Amino acid sequence: MNNDVGRALLVDPRGRDGAGMGLDPGCLIVETRGVRKSYRLGSRCVEVLRGVDLVVSRGEFVALRGSSGAGKSTLLHLLAGLDTPDAGAVKVCSVDLASAPPSQAARFRNLKIGVVFQSYHLFPELDALENVCVPARLARHGVEDSLARARRLLERVGLGDRFEHRPRELSGGEQQRVAIARALINEPELILADEPTGNLDSRTGDEIVDLLCTLRAEKGVTLIVATHDSRVASRAPRVIELVDGQVQALTQGTV
Repeated sequence: MNNDVGRALLVDPRGRDGAGMGLDPGCLIVETRGVRKSYRLGSRCVEVLRGVDLVVSRGEFVALRGSSGAGKSTLLHLLAGLDTPDAGAVKVCSVDLASAPPSQAARFRNLKIGVVFQSYHLFPELDALENVCVPARLARHGVEDSLARARRLLERVGLGDRFEHRPRELSGGEQQRVAIARALINEPELILADEPTGNLDSRTGDEIVDLLCTLRAEKGVTLIVATHDSRVASRAPRVIELVDGQVQALTQGTV
């Protein structure tokens, strides 16, 4: 694919610049422009992202596909406000996370973005119900309201009988379901899933992808999944290829 055409498609899947050629900026939930990010490893500077332009509309399901080291996780961390770019703009719900103070970015992430990690990142000393409640309590929801939300979500993800189980008492698939429930408790507008099936067998991985797709449709949220698995990526209507920190192609999935 011609690089100019590929960039145009990435900016808008219909081939038009979302900011000024027909796409209402109000329907955008994610917009990045010229994003660059590098890290120092000893005396060496490793350039991870090399100028990424991306727009995602509200309600979309987009897969970021690429091999290990392509920059998928780094891009998701920037979209979540967990890190800042060296150059370029990162906007989520029209908020420029690249220039936001850390406290503001954390508050915004807590309310607007749900993050699902490959390694679950559950608190080992808390049970499933308590883990799901954490973002709600950070958002200053009352204890009873937080517990009620957490119970409903755990029941929805099939863990209605696992409220009091700690992570070590749950399978990998069950832990990922807890993590998904936690990501949804504050009713975010955007879900970012970083290799959500990476630690799971193929059958359990398929179940997790099915669950994410179903919940995305039910809740009307935007879903961006980073994956190296072509089977997972094929579930998304839009697939963005990252190679060595650059966008190389945009393809259509099977959904």
